[in-house]
Amino acid sequence: MAAFALTRRRQLALALAPAFVAACGAQENLDELPKTGLSEGKVIYSTWGPTARREIENWTLLAFEKNYSDLRVDVVWSPTVQEHVAKQISLLSGGTPADVMRLPAWAAPTFYNEEAARRLDAYFRRDGFKTDNIAQPYDVATYKRGWYALPRGFTGTWAIFYNRQLFAQDGLKPPATGWTWDDFLKTAQALTRPGAGGATVWGTALESVADFYHPWLWGNGGDDIDPTRGAASIDQPAAVEALTWLLDLRLKHRVAAPAGELPDSLAAFSAGRIGMWYGPADTEIDLNRTRPVDFGLLPQPKGKSGQHGGFRPDVMSLLFNAQHPDDGWELLQFLVDVETQQLELDNALWLPQAKAITGTEVYYQPAAAPYDRRPGVPNALFRARSPIILPRGDEIRAATLRELAPMWAGSRSPTDATAAAAKAINGVIQGES
Repeated sequence: MAAFALTRRRQLALALAPAFVAACGAQENLDELPKTGLSEGKVIYSTWGPTARREIENWTLLAFEKNYSDLRVDVVWSPTVQEHVAKQISLLSGGTPADVMRLPAWAAPTFYNEEAARRLDAYFRRDGFKTDNIAQPYDVATYKRGWYALPRGFTGTWAIFYNRQLFAQDGLKPPATGWTWDDFLKTAQALTRPGAGGATVWGTALESVADFYHPWLWGNGGDDIDPTRGAASIDQPAAVEALTWLLDLRLKHRVAAPAGELPDSLAAFSAGRIGMWYGPADTEIDLNRTRPVDFGLLPQPKGKSGQHGGFRPDVMSLLFNAQHPDDGWELLQFLVDVETQQLELDNALWLPQAKAITGTEVYYQPAAAPYDRRPGVPNALFRARSPIILPRGDEIRAATLRELAPMWAGSRSPTDATAAAAKAINGVIQGES
């Protein structure tokens, strides 16, 4: 299967560069790898998302079939990520898994740790696969010094979207790249004012911050999990101080909408009710597709301990008991190919990660919103970081969000909420829950 394409790729690798040798730990027996040409002519690919995204992604899979005319892609699709992960566990248990599985960042290390995902290092060596077309850092795709996945989807950093019209109305200029938390507060204060019909225009919102607060912790010198990976650190002073500062945007400074007033903060941003919205750079696609708002992009503001871009991409893995692993590996490579990434950008599926695209002035400075994409490109302006994600990371995340939820609502102090979150995190790490 796909013998011609693989041979062509090998010829290019030999002609242009030496084979990639991964320094990722234990050696693997290349003779045990499946050989191209032995499977049945199809690849089973498992993914999730709303119907519109599924329909757009289908164009990518059709392009794969066009390029690999001897292969067909069968899709196992779920509408939500929760259903998707549950379905993958069921399929693995039943011995009928997909070949290629898309995974959210929080769940991926559990699949790696349980050896449900196949280690890819030997494939890298065999086929001279290079990482040029995927974005650093590689944390979410690697585990115990080995490659278990390739990043794809939501590969941009989290940043601050700002409503250009509201900024202009208030005579505000977009802050400089190195703006600080104090600058963020002052800008939010300038934006917050009574709106038409008595509806307040808020400087910012906390709903998306509550979903991914990690870059704010890092900027203040904290984290949710200790670097040793053996215990929680969300209850330590630097983390508590950062969360308190964020909560004060709502309770003390009153520049963030009260809990429950604007539950869909992205929709409120699009409607002109929020001046600055924090979220993943890929939201650009949704805003440009369906929401009539003129927006720009700002980097994560700098805290007292530095400026970091938060990064937590989805990944794709090859299953350990895939029925068509050789052709699944072909699909993995195709999905991160620079031409595929350009196709998916053109089709408004996901932002690309290959420097051949993201490192160009054409990409950095589009003619329309967001006008400057650099704040959303990992490492373009400053270092991008991934959260510490452990096996059972989805359980850790769920437990942490549950314990912090009353804090964001104003019914629990940051000290009490983070103490409860730390206890829940430690319970998962120590296998007590």
